[in-house]
Amino acid sequence: MSVKDKQVGIMTYIDNSEKMLEDFSWLYKSWIHSGCWQTSDLIVVHHPALADKLPQESGIILIPLEPVSQHDPQFQNYHFINSIACLSGPHIDTVLKRYSWLLRTDADVFLTHHLANFTPLYPVHGRGNYHFTANFREKMLDFCQRHGVEHRQHFGCGHSVMLSSELMISFLQRQMHWCRKLAEDFGPDRANWGAWPGWYRGVLTMYAAEIAANERWPDYLQDGRERILDMPSCTEGNIDTLTLHIHATHGDTLFSKFRYRAGEYADIDPTTLDIHRVDHYCTWICLTPIEAIKAQAGYIE
Repeated sequence: MSVKDKQVGIMTYIDNSEKMLEDFSWLYKSWIHSGCWQTSDLIVVHHPALADKLPQESGIILIPLEPVSQHDPQFQNYHFINSIACLSGPHIDTVLKRYSWLLRTDADVFLTHHLANFTPLYPVHGRGNYHFTANFREKMLDFCQRHGVEHRQHFGCGHSVMLSSELMISFLQRQMHWCRKLAEDFGPDRANWGAWPGWYRGVLTMYAAEIAANERWPDYLQDGRERILDMPSCTEGNIDTLTLHIHATHGDTLFSKFRYRAGEYADIDPTTLDIHRVDHYCTWICLTPIEAIKAQAGYIE
């Protein structure tokens, strides 16, 4: 299927890091296994040093770009900004306009077959689990009031998001605007940066997405589907029809990206896993070689 026939672009950023390359391998393998490769393209903005380490295949659009965290003094060494800032601008906007719908996601995710033929009617939001404390909610509402934004008290929507291409391009621009305003508000003194799980500078990219969504509530949230994306990878239940996109979590139970990297799943036989379960599916994707996944999916490079 040519790019003009694919309605969905899945966009992500990969920095020059072995861990991020491994994260991307999960997205890549699940994109193939789920059948999403037949209906969507991967749009990968990446550190230029990774040019020879990423798959050069049909359906994968590679865009090299120096990370913003390396040259923007406001975000120096804050690498999370790259997953937003590097997905917006003249280097990518023309590409994004080819698609009807765009999914912005981190790389450490697993796509399911339910996404392969999913065509949203309204914006689809993920679950940013940063919003549960009273401290956060008070600080968020105070920030919005001081900056002239009517916050509709739709909290926790600032993570992965699926929007029309027109809305996505403007959304990312406003998200970056609010990233800068939040960084100014936190200031340069680390003593004022807060602490997780309260109001915390370390996750300002997610805060900025929530502000951008509430700022244009009629476009993004009035009819938006919330808490659909970013299903936790430690979920024990089956992959239901609303499980489109699973995000790797850091806890103690299967599937944990930290425990996987510590080698704790190395002795698991992938053939014993039930890939209809969320946690088993993620583990299976990680443990199964890419060539086996390609063969099983009939993947055409």
